[in-house]
Amino acid sequence: MKMTRILTPLAFAVASAAASAGDSGYVPAPAAAPAPVYEAGSAVVRIGASHVDPDDDSDELNFAGVFLPDFEGSDYSIDSDTTWNFSAAYFLVDHFAVEFVYVGESDHDTDVDGFLGFFPPEDRLHLGDIERRSSSLYLNWFPVCKESWVQPYAGVGIGYTDFDDNNAGVVADAYFADTFGAVGPATLEVKDDWGWTGQVGVDVMLGRDSSWLVNAAVQYMDVSTSTRLKFPVPGAIAGLRAGLDFDPWIYNLGIGYKF
Repeated sequence: MKMTRILTPLAFAVASAAASAGDSGYVPAPAAAPAPVYEAGSAVVRIGASHVDPDDDSDELNFAGVFLPDFEGSDYSIDSDTTWNFSAAYFLVDHFAVEFVYVGESDHDTDVDGFLGFFPPEDRLHLGDIERRSSSLYLNWFPVCKESWVQPYAGVGIGYTDFDDNNAGVVADAYFADTFGAVGPATLEVKDDWGWTGQVGVDVMLGRDSSWLVNAAVQYMDVSTSTRLKFPVPGAIAGLRAGLDFDPWIYNLGIGYKF
């Protein structure tokens, strides 16, 4: 009985204290929300490697609109190459950023497939390399919540591809000398081009509180250009022309830093 007389008032005291705390309006503070990864005013720079894989769909080489038997049914065969890239992005508002992407010089081994000018036929005329570099400006959309440490994106924009002129090589020089009376080396010219471009990619932060990230992206560039395979003949410059849809897929992998 003595123990009961002690515990009963104690139980009432605890209950009264709990009720009093509830009536005071005290509510525990909610957990802090994660800080945004990307938001308006964020900036990102990235650097990495790019694998440039051209489409190389082309017209038949022709001489002033006349198609030559040696090039009947021929087209360009252009190899892929790996180079480097740099990009910088700035978020104008939440979920939307403008991005500049530069893909450095890549050298693409180039042949004319279906060539019939050699005996015995080799079916291929080597023309040296096509050297290119590109600059693109994108508007990117980041669809997931801005607190996510995985940030996929998609973008569209405009791109400029700059091509260098290159010597076609000794095999092509010998062919043009024998067939057309060329008196000097042949040169492959590719016209610079503007076109639309699109990309998809993802940034993965290296930890929720880290400013470092890993990036992977795939770009497509519409590059519809023309080529001229020119060579000097006595008193003039002759050339073979063809349209070329270079249209590369560019696969990017790199690291970046968020400001």
